[in-house]
Amino acid sequence: MRSALRTIGGLVLFALAVLLLERLLRIFEVVSSSTRPAGDATQMVINLLPHYLGIAIPMALMLGTIITIDRMSRSSELTSAFGSGVSLFHMTKPFILISIVLMGINLVLEGYMQPLGRYGYREVVHTVSQKSFAAVLREGKFTKVGRTTFYVGPGGGPIFIYEQAKNEGLRITTANKGELIVREESGQPVLQLSNGDSFQITPEKIIKGQLGFESSYVAGSVSGINFRERGNDERELTSTELYKNRDGKSFTSISVETNNAALHLRLARVYLLFLLPFIAVPFGINYGRNPSSAGIVVGIISLVTLQKALEFGQKLGARGEIPPWMGIWPLMGIVTLSAILLFRNSAVKMGQPPLATLSLFMSDVAKDIRKGIYALFPFLKSNSPDTHEDSTT
Repeated sequence: MRSALRTIGGLVLFALAVLLLERLLRIFEVVSSSTRPAGDATQMVINLLPHYLGIAIPMALMLGTIITIDRMSRSSELTSAFGSGVSLFHMTKPFILISIVLMGINLVLEGYMQPLGRYGYREVVHTVSQKSFAAVLREGKFTKVGRTTFYVGPGGGPIFIYEQAKNEGLRITTANKGELIVREESGQPVLQLSNGDSFQITPEKIIKGQLGFESSYVAGSVSGINFRERGNDERELTSTELYKNRDGKSFTSISVETNNAALHLRLARVYLLFLLPFIAVPFGINYGRNPSSAGIVVGIISLVTLQKALEFGQKLGARGEIPPWMGIWPLMGIVTLSAILLFRNSAVKMGQPPLATLSLFMSDVAKDIRKGIYALFPFLKSNSPDTHEDSTT
C-alpha cells in the first residue's frame, strides 16, 4: 500500500507538471497585456487543475500499479508470497482500495469541479480580453483587441485606430498626438486625440463620413460586455444538472443526446478506475531470469486507446447516430469481461504472465512467417542467422 501510494502520488504530480507546461504558454500569452498578470494566471491554473487531475489520475493508477507489481516480481517478493499461500487477489486488495478512493475523488472532479473550473477559466479569459486602453496601448506597437487595432507612436504620436464594424465595413481614425488620461470622478481611462481625421469605408469600398477634428477622445474599455451565464456547454454542467436535464427542459440550448452522452461518459470514466487494478496487476507480473518492461508500454497504449474510444462513442451518441448509452456501455462491458478473464488467468491458472504469453505468441508468429518466406525463396535460408545457429548446434 505504501509503495503503491508513493508511486501513484508521484506520477500524478509528474503528469500534472507535464500537462500544465503546454497550457502555461497559452496562459502567459493571454495575460501578457493584463493589468494583474500574476493573479489572472494563478486563477486560470487553479481552474484548470480539476481537468488535468481527471486526466492524470487514471494514468497514474495504471502505471503505479504496474510499476509496483513489477518491482515485487523482480525482487522475488511476489514469488515468495505465492509460495507462502498468499493469493494474487490478496496482493491486489491494496490497489482495489486505492481505486475505490480514487473513484470517489474522480466522481467529484468529473462531476462538479471540472464543470465549474472550466466555466471559471473561460470567465477569466473573457475578463482579461476586455482590456482597458491603459492595458492595451503600447508605444511603437500594433495591438489588436477584438475587432479593433491600435497603434501609438513613440512619445504619444502618431495615433492609428483601425476598427472593423460588423455590417458597416470599417472605420479608420488617425491623429497627430494622443494622451492617455483617467477621469477622476469615474476612474475611466480616456484616449485624448488631437489634430486628426476619421472616416468610414463601406463594404463596397466607398469612403464616407469623413470628419476632421482638432480634439476628440475615445473613452471606456474596449468591451464592457459581461460574461455569459454558465450552462451554454454540456461540459460546464455538473453531473446533477446533467441528470436533471435528461429530457432537455432545464437547459434548452443543449440537445438531449449531447446531455445524456456526456453523463454516460462521466459515469464510465469513474467506473473504469475500479477495473484498472484487475488489468494492471497481470501486466506487471514478471517471472524468469529476463523480466520484461513491456507492461508499462502496453498499459499506456491500452488506456489511451480506451479513452479515445470512449470519446468517439460519446460523440456518436451526441450527434444522435446511436443511442447515447450505446457508444459507452457496450465498450465498458467488453473491458469488464477482458479484465475478469485476464485477472482470472493470472490468479487461478498456472502458466506464464499474460505479456510473456503474448511475447511467445508473437515469437511463434514471426517464426511461422520466416518459414513461409524460406519456403517461397529457398536461397534466403542459407543467409539466415537461424541457419548458422542450427548448424552450430
